[in-house]
Amino acid sequence: MIDADSTRYEAERAQGELIAAGHEDAWGWQGPAGRVRAERRAKFLAEAARLGPGVRCLELGAGTGEFTARLAETGCELVAVELSEATADICRRRVGDKATVVVGNVETGEGLVGSEFDAVVGVSVLHHLDLLLCLEHTFPLLRPGGRFAFSEPNMGNPQIWLERHVGPVKRWRHVTPHETAFRTSQLRSVFERAGLAVETCEPYEFLHPSTPAALITATLSVERLLERTPVRAIAGSIRLAGHRP
Repeated sequence: MIDADSTRYEAERAQGELIAAGHEDAWGWQGPAGRVRAERRAKFLAEAARLGPGVRCLELGAGTGEFTARLAETGCELVAVELSEATADICRRRVGDKATVVVGNVETGEGLVGSEFDAVVGVSVLHHLDLLLCLEHTFPLLRPGGRFAFSEPNMGNPQIWLERHVGPVKRWRHVTPHETAFRTSQLRSVFERAGLAVETCEPYEFLHPSTPAALITATLSVERLLERTPVRAIAGSIRLAGHRP
């Protein structure tokens, strides 16, 4: 019998090699709108997890270091864990001695045994995981009173739904077979059942990574209006934050 977890891990490592070979553009962080999206995610993580000097932080799913580099700027003591050696190597070169980059598995705790953290954060990582395993084996490393913050794709968004359910769209967007996305109620419930206190769990963001630079300001103005209406339910992402009691 083929082990389902091993199959998933191999798929993630293969995606890491694809990204390392030059397909990082699939994530959409490099264009003008993508940079805005990345900056505000990093700002949310830093503020919600209260990162700064003296705070020991674990970043889950560091990838090539797009957010590792930004988080390190807070002055926190940062450990970034990544399953793929290919992308972890790029991350190491990107951040130098500003963060410790570990090849490990956040579903099993591999590479992190014996560690303790004041904060656990990540961007677009939880939807790649067996979240229950991650909560069982990695979140116990978060000390009591420690904080967590994540940004994840919203299954209520039409594009995200298509990427997860329509084969040609999934392949075009380099979505691995096991990737999912979350509804806010589902994400909140899973964290609360794990004994974590959720302070924020809400949809946000209508700025698409392909938005032309000339339209970003106008789009952000419209976004602020939409986030005050029921249409917010189909925003592109979910932000989650809280603490361990």
